[in-house]
Amino acid sequence: MRITKRALAPIGFAAAVSVALAGCVSSGGSGSGDAVTYWGAFYAPSTEEAFQEIFVDGFNADGDAQVDMEVKELTTIGQLTDTAVSAGQAPDIVYSDGPSSASDFARADRTISLDEYAQEYGWQDTFLPWAYELSTVDGKVSSVPASYGSMVLYYNSAVFEEHGWTPPTTLAEFEQVAEEADEAGMVPLGGGNAGYQGMSEWLVTAVFNAAVGPEKIHDVLTGEASFTDPEFVSAIELIQDWIDKGWLAGGAESYFTTDDTANVTGLANGTTAMYLSGTWSFNSLSEVFEDPSQWAWAPLPSLSDSVEPGVFPLAIGTALSVSADSADPDAAAGFIDYVAGDVDRALEYTARTGENPPPLAVSADQFPDEVDDRTVDLYSQIPESTNVGYATWTFFPPKTDSYLITEFDKVVTGDSTAEQYLAGMQDVFDEEFDAGTTLTPFTPQSQG
Repeated sequence: MRITKRALAPIGFAAAVSVALAGCVSSGGSGSGDAVTYWGAFYAPSTEEAFQEIFVDGFNADGDAQVDMEVKELTTIGQLTDTAVSAGQAPDIVYSDGPSSASDFARADRTISLDEYAQEYGWQDTFLPWAYELSTVDGKVSSVPASYGSMVLYYNSAVFEEHGWTPPTTLAEFEQVAEEADEAGMVPLGGGNAGYQGMSEWLVTAVFNAAVGPEKIHDVLTGEASFTDPEFVSAIELIQDWIDKGWLAGGAESYFTTDDTANVTGLANGTTAMYLSGTWSFNSLSEVFEDPSQWAWAPLPSLSDSVEPGVFPLAIGTALSVSADSADPDAAAGFIDYVAGDVDRALEYTARTGENPPPLAVSADQFPDEVDDRTVDLYSQIPESTNVGYATWTFFPPKTDSYLITEFDKVVTGDSTAEQYLAGMQDVFDEEFDAGTTLTPFTPQSQG
């Protein structure tokens, strides 16, 4: 899924991808001399300022190669990049919103192999193993992961304390909170896809991982199981049950009129009890809550007896590649490493902006004091956990992922059964699997 599908994302999600959206360098854009021109797009002026100072100015001061950053609109930078790539006038650095999209460019020979740069900069040791492996296409490094996160359960700690609730870890506990929230006149679970259809895949990602489990998802992605298997059917039927009860977004009708901002606002004002969303929401939650200390996150609960509580679906939000048309691939690769390959710079940027860091091996004591404790907690837990799963936009091949999003509306309206929806998904996946365009997922219970 490329950024063009996220162009209409609500503000809450836009904050998540601002570091990712800084991902285009143009060999044909404005700039001085032979400098690499960088297209940047940012959620806020303060984020742009931090990126300029930490990465662009820092890179320019450190060596002979130079980067000039040209700021684009947040909502159009993905489309501009795709158009430039298709026209053979690609930026030096090509942005994709994950390895799956980056693999499309690589297989079309629009980006170059980064093997020599991976060796020069030691990327295999720099990045978490699962992220490095996903960056390869047909055995060659094709992109660099520049940000990552996961799906979690958000809640208002003051509201939970008021009602005597604790973050659920099992399906029974989840349903108890949902029932009591419903009785209290609250929306039990935020959801919806108004303005950005891809919000549906956040929900599906969370439920697949929490109800089906990483092992079964891995088996499907490697051709050893099927989306039509009972575990997946039960997971989609669970979502349908929440819709029928009015628990999810208040029901089918309001699902299509509720956006991410409304869900975050609902948590803040106590009208929504829980929300399954990505770690990109950390910034927007702090901005929306009157008392920023009251928003909280918890790992996903188990939604079936076969899945261990607390699974973290791993997601790469940004993948940066070097264009096949780049006039200076050495400088482009050097800047990518400068942005994504250094822990101290990455965490300085996270401290100033709240943005998700690259998938680097980081311990809690490496985070600057300015980083929110909730962020430190998350990015300390994930590298140490073996209970990790698969975000659909990171691990599913592009056409399968697109089907998942666009056809889910029919599940919400009742125009498609769980079996029909999943049979169609399997058909699309089979085509991509047979064509050899799928990515190899890491082995469950291991991030290696």
